[in-house]
Order: sequence, then structure tokens, then C-alpha cells
Amino acid sequence: MRTITTALGLLLVLPAFGGGKDVKTAAPAYQRSAETKFIAKVAEVREAPKGASLEGIFLSVTVKAETLNVYVGPKEFVKLFGVTFNVGEEIEVTGAKAAIDGAQVILAREINVGRVTLILRDEDGWPNWDYNKPRPFPTGL
Repeated sequence: MRTITTALGLLLVLPAFGGGKDVKTAAPAYQRSAETKFIAKVAEVREAPKGASLEGIFLSVTVKAETLNVYVGPKEFVKLFGVTFNVGEEIEVTGAKAAIDGAQVILAREINVGRVTLILRDEDGWPNWDYNKPRPFPTGL
């Protein structure tokens, strides 16, 4: 019993001594209740640097007279689609509003660019680039 207690204690203490070196703010959760769909024009394409709360591709888009920031996804994942975003191009975005570092952003679930649809997140909003999605245990029932 003492070995189990010691091992458990080490698991709780070790992250405080270097196990958390690469700690960064957790990405905001995708809320289906905050989901929206809109057509917009791309105003700017930018890449958030390594170490940012959300690394990857962001778009500034205009919808009527409003400018919105849209998080597309990690650069390497977006490159798999073979799509480039061009300033002035019209896109259709399905995503959910979220706050990142105090700023409002749309976490894109799908983006239609011309005849291509980027499916960035599943129906629950889980990022398709994250292979650690918790899955239910198959029971066969």
C-alpha cells in the first residue's frame, strides 16, 4: 500500500518540477449553442506565432460593416486541404463564437471556399487535427 501511495504522490508532485514547462492556455471549448453561419469577404490572412493561445491560421473577415476574426486551425492541418485564402475572396463560415485572450473570435467548424469545403471540426466541435478525442468504449450492446 505504501508503494501505491508514494507513486501517487510522485504523480501529483512531478508536474510542479518541470513537467509543466510547455504549459499554455487551453484552447476554448467549442459551444454548439454559440454556433453561427455567415458569408463574408476575406480582409486579411495571418498566422499566429508559436506560443500563442491558438497557433495557426486566422482570417479577418467582413460581414456587412462588421469585422470578425476567424480561427481556421493549425497551419500544417490547413495546408492538407490545398486551399489558399485570398483577400477579397467570398467564403462561407460555420463556427462558434468564443473568447481568446479577451478578444472575440469565431472558431470555424466548416469553411466553404469556392467549390471546396474545409471540415475543420466534427459535429460536436472537436478539432479534426486532434487525434486525442475521447471516444466511448464500445460495449457491443
